[in-house]
Amino acid sequence: MKILITDDHALLRDSLSMLLMDRFGSKLELMHADNGRVALEQIAIHPDLDLILLDIDLPDIHGFQVLKQIIATQPDKRVITVSGSDSASFIRQCISLGAAGFIPKTSSGRTMLSAIEMVLGGGSYVPRDVFEGSSAAKAANEENSASLTARQVEVLKLIRKGLSNEAIADALGISMATVKSHVRSILDCLGVKNRTEAVNEALLLNLL
Repeated sequence: MKILITDDHALLRDSLSMLLMDRFGSKLELMHADNGRVALEQIAIHPDLDLILLDIDLPDIHGFQVLKQIIATQPDKRVITVSGSDSASFIRQCISLGAAGFIPKTSSGRTMLSAIEMVLGGGSYVPRDVFEGSSAAKAANEENSASLTARQVEVLKLIRKGLSNEAIADALGISMATVKSHVRSILDCLGVKNRTEAVNEALLLNLL
């Protein structure tokens, strides 16, 4: 397993490295970058990276630009953005640019590990507590939860776990065609383009 940690603060890089090594041990190969340029170089050298932890507040290239370049060249690459800024609008922008997750720098080590494992498993992660209590989120939640059926919410939960359409069909005892129909309806209802965006939007709206 290969993970790239990109952050301009050595203390955070070292802390994350220790956390990941304690969890994954000898099967983990870690790489580090202290700015956007080095990160892009590492990604070019190691196209088989399993995960990129990307600080948005980098000293040379803004993290959003780095994220755009990563997704443009490797659209399926798993990227978790990390930042001290954790407003709902900021997190939405990270997700809209292709990140599979967002971790606030104020998160505990346990939360960070849970988020990393979820994304490595094919799922997505955003901090729900950022959006809880927001009147806009509550209003959107009521509107969208009324539009999504109970079965579609079940499908979304399994998508979040990283299950394929075939695995979802087996888990729910329905046909592949039915799963695909549910997925299309979910994307349309949430106004998103793909499964990752659907899960993250649902998390932002407290639907899961």
